[in-house]
Amino acid sequence: MPQCPHCQTPYTEGQRYCSVCGSFLLHPEEGDTFCPQCGVRVSSRQEFCHECDAPLKGEAAAPVKPPPPEAAPAAPSEARPSLALPKGMQPWMMGLLAGAGVIIVLLLILLFTRGGAPPPTAVAPKGETIAPAPAAPAPETAPAPQAVAPAPPAETAAAPSEALKEQIQTALSTLREAQLNKDIAKFMSVYSLTFPDLEQKQANTLKAWEDFDYTNLVYTIDKMQPVDADNVTVWVTWYIDTRNRRTQELASVTQTYQVVFAKEAGQWRIRSLQEVEE
Repeated sequence: MPQCPHCQTPYTEGQRYCSVCGSFLLHPEEGDTFCPQCGVRVSSRQEFCHECDAPLKGEAAAPVKPPPPEAAPAAPSEARPSLALPKGMQPWMMGLLAGAGVIIVLLLILLFTRGGAPPPTAVAPKGETIAPAPAAPAPETAPAPQAVAPAPPAETAAAPSEALKEQIQTALSTLREAQLNKDIAKFMSVYSLTFPDLEQKQANTLKAWEDFDYTNLVYTIDKMQPVDADNVTVWVTWYIDTRNRRTQELASVTQTYQVVFAKEAGQWRIRSLQEVEE
């Protein structure tokens, strides 16, 4: 049976939160990330802590890394052997021997440079001239390679800017607060007036609020793809915990949506959404 990575309490496979410390149990492959406010384990993609509701925009504590190993002390440098004079030899004798060696080397250089006779030159008979030897042809050189202009880079989709990410997170956070507080006016303000079946969306939401209470609501932005300056497609996963108001039964569900946001009057609103099957 697996154990909670935070308090080592055993839990059943598929359980979302630890029953003892409240730590998030899914996605163990993402490592251990903790809420800086209450210290429970959270998902690295969460925007809010599911235990204390603290915002986690890049502030979740990263896994503790072991300190780097201490560098091994440098090996002591080997002592260099000292050059000592032969026993019984005086310093002036060494200088005399060195000077004699230099004189011998100079004499040998003069001997070899002056001992060789210059090569004989050709003399033409009287009245004749010797044609100069033809000049050796210059070696052919390979033509210099021509610079090739680099190929233009392939067109890639524009990456979302930090400002765009913050604006989309603001819209999703407004939607989350409206769900938790059951504020229908704030909830519908995130939807575009051109959203398909807008009135039916409002009626379905009010009906769901009559039957269920949200005990926890967390979202993660899995991917964001700008279409143009006023449209962006976002893949969002919601982790939802509810309580049935009649039976008090608890339930957990995970839903992933492909959401198209459109910028209207300076605010990003949901124009369409579609649930993504896992």
